[in-house]
Amino acid sequence: MTLVHRVHPRAALVAVLVLLASLLVVPPAASARAPDRSAVPISSLTSQRGPLAAPTVTVEAEADPTPAVRPRPPAAPAAPTATRRGTTATVTWKAPAARGADITGYVLTAYRNGKKEKSGSFDAAETTRKVPRLTKRGTYTFTVAAKNAVGTGPASPRSKAARLVALPGPPTIIAVTADTASAVLSWTPGPSGGLPITGYVITPYVGGVRQASQSFGPATTNTVTGLTPTTTYRFTVSARNAEGIGAPSALSDQVTANVSPTLLFDPPPSGTVGVAYVATLNVTHGVPPYVWSVESGTLPPGLLLNPLTNGISGVPAVEGDYPLVIRVVDSAGHTGTRLIILVINRAPVLNFPDPPLGEVDAPYADQFTVIGGTAPFTWSLAAGTVPPGLTLAPGTGLLHGRPTAAGTYLFTVRVTDANGVSATRNIRLVIQPASEITLIASTNATTFGTAVHFDAIIGPGVAEGSITLIDEQPNGVETPLGTFPVQLNRASFDIQVPAFGVNQFRAQYDGVDPLGEAVSNTVNVEVSAVNGQVLIQQFAQSGITGLTDQYVSLYNATDLLLPLVGFQIQVPGGPTVVLPGSARPIPPRRGFLVAAVGYSLTNIQADLVVPSLGQGGLRLIAPDAANTLVDAAGPTPGYFENTPLPAFSGPPFVHHAWTRLMVGGRPQDTNDTAADFRLVSTVLGPINGVPSALGTPSPRNSLGSYQQNAAMQSTLLDPAAAQSAPPNRVRTPNMLVIRRTITNRSSAPIIQARVRITSLSQENGAPYPGPTSPAVHSHLRLVNPANPTSSITISDGRTLLVRNLSMDRPATDPPGGGLATTLEIPFDLGGLRPGGQVHIALTFAVDKPGPFWIAYDIDALGGGAVPTAVKDLKGAKAARQRELDARRLAESRKLSVIRGTLR
Repeated sequence: MTLVHRVHPRAALVAVLVLLASLLVVPPAASARAPDRSAVPISSLTSQRGPLAAPTVTVEAEADPTPAVRPRPPAAPAAPTATRRGTTATVTWKAPAARGADITGYVLTAYRNGKKEKSGSFDAAETTRKVPRLTKRGTYTFTVAAKNAVGTGPASPRSKAARLVALPGPPTIIAVTADTASAVLSWTPGPSGGLPITGYVITPYVGGVRQASQSFGPATTNTVTGLTPTTTYRFTVSARNAEGIGAPSALSDQVTANVSPTLLFDPPPSGTVGVAYVATLNVTHGVPPYVWSVESGTLPPGLLLNPLTNGISGVPAVEGDYPLVIRVVDSAGHTGTRLIILVINRAPVLNFPDPPLGEVDAPYADQFTVIGGTAPFTWSLAAGTVPPGLTLAPGTGLLHGRPTAAGTYLFTVRVTDANGVSATRNIRLVIQPASEITLIASTNATTFGTAVHFDAIIGPGVAEGSITLIDEQPNGVETPLGTFPVQLNRASFDIQVPAFGVNQFRAQYDGVDPLGEAVSNTVNVEVSAVNGQVLIQQFAQSGITGLTDQYVSLYNATDLLLPLVGFQIQVPGGPTVVLPGSARPIPPRRGFLVAAVGYSLTNIQADLVVPSLGQGGLRLIAPDAANTLVDAAGPTPGYFENTPLPAFSGPPFVHHAWTRLMVGGRPQDTNDTAADFRLVSTVLGPINGVPSALGTPSPRNSLGSYQQNAAMQSTLLDPAAAQSAPPNRVRTPNMLVIRRTITNRSSAPIIQARVRITSLSQENGAPYPGPTSPAVHSHLRLVNPANPTSSITISDGRTLLVRNLSMDRPATDPPGGGLATTLEIPFDLGGLRPGGQVHIALTFAVDKPGPFWIAYDIDALGGGAVPTAVKDLKGAKAARQRELDARRLAESRKLSVIRGTLR
């Protein structure tokens, strides 16, 4: 039980308030330093080993390690952009990487004709700045450097020359026509001022008096509303850009609302080259007769405007888009002008590629296209027939369906446009027979984790596309195992079969050009287990609540997701537990916890609860044809490997466990049960006749923490101090304190983490992980600290908040903890962010001096991929980065094994 659990609730509240107050007191020295909880992530290269490889142990050296990465000045920003209006420039940039400390300001430097002219520093987070009082003549460029609490970073590359900007110039009004209470205006843009035009402002005038303006978007034809009928108006148009609103255009022609002629012919119909064309120019208001003319632009060649009738007619000769302004004048002299665009299309032409190959019973679709002509179009067959099962859509020209017969089909397709002009094209379409697929496996029997080679052969016609391999596992669940490309009618691939027992495979072919579909024959592959692929990590067959206070933690020692369905847990004389279909697969280095009904470790949730796990040992039988024995542990013949575990004189009714040794983050599996397991207990002394080590039952389950050494890097608290010197190691007469910094090197937050003791110099404890253990050695035991936190000042002057870890249940203090004991690492809300650090301390009581060793793993839940810098590098740079990453990874692992001598 931790200190907080032992004190009275009121005393605990007072302690929390005192702790908060101490954290709010800022020391006056070193620029008001605060406890440091941040860090810069370090990339590393994660090495991988096979599931049964012997673990490699690296010992912490006495030499100082490479210093931990600390906050640095910010990175250089990218080149800024700059604009200039008169003697003032506006410079804009993006914030660079802060490198561990927030950006507090920037340094902006101006260069005139390539020579430094002025520089300014300002404390602000804005990424845009105006630079006034520049010389009108000359070319200006700029650089930006960012600042943080550590210092000023490097300057950015120079910007391009500041672009001169101004207000936009006046547009030119080309057409205006009035309706009852509105008017339509068209204009051409003026100079943009060096910036994009974002909109326009139209201002009406009545008798020379300015009226309320109306704002519009960037279109150059818009409608002004809210006019008063019988009132005469003139208009101006002004453009807007980022600098503001520019000068207005000249006044438009005058129009009188509800009196002047209103042109209503937008848009006019399109025409086709060589086809007679007639367009009616509709008009309302005004007093007939009207006179029509082309104000600006040119009619398409072959077309004429009749000045006395409302029509454009003729036979267009040249395709294209023809913008022109039409003017109409009524008998009272009132005018109206309107911008129109006449579109003349070429005659329809069918010039699409030959239709793709089709296949019997496969989906088929090919879109015929037309060039030129006037929509809408109508498609039909001029001769021949399409393949059976296909249909030509008359409104779209889509040939689609599922062919029902193989062969070569000849037919002619016709398209007719809106003007009655037609075009035809002869088609040759080949439909091949339906595809068939044959699946072949390199073997019909393999072991779990060993790849099987498959070949899928498709015929008789052309086959391009992909193969999906589907596995029907022994429990009847179908699982797609991957999709593979088809090349030259064949797909070849290697698959690690995911389930024990008989797996039934079939391949599904999905073709591309043609869209063939086929399912292969079925291929059976028997998958057998290998001894040691699933290990017993911890177990107990009695406990404080009696004979049913039992559990066994199963551990996935492979590098694959491992299914547990059908595995048997056997005990001498029964019962046999068969893991059900609901048992979730376990990822590499994860556990699965099976507990009996009296299980007492309520802080670690069981994955499966059974009535009993019997007495006298356990063994695991795989669900394969050979009923392979993958692991066993106990004193009863047939329930151990090589050397049995010692038998109890009676069932122990205390917190105890047989626990497998861990070395370098991997379970020890020497095929000798007595060498691989240690008995741990929360009480000192032999347990019912069997010597035990002080330690704690701490089984793994599939829901809780799991081992993640590569993501959680352990380094010295003070990199500038020796590992054997304070504050990294503090020795008092009867105590030893070890301090470390834990860094999340992955790409996602770590939600939960704990330290797990895997080796410790103590009586009957785990041996030294590596060379032979000293015959005479120190005896250590974990104890809870007096205070939950400490403020420690390290060599560079920073003061760090160190979390003094307490033991998780069921460990108690006294007597303390040892082998397999876990200590939860407290995190702030949200967990430990990527690159974040937490500083920890382990406290040990020294019962006997002498040579000592401590080894621990970091269990963690959450996190993501561990990044490296190699993927963005090539050649020698990549090789150097790999070497650096490997050194960093080795450093993180060796600092998880601590040794020395206590005098």
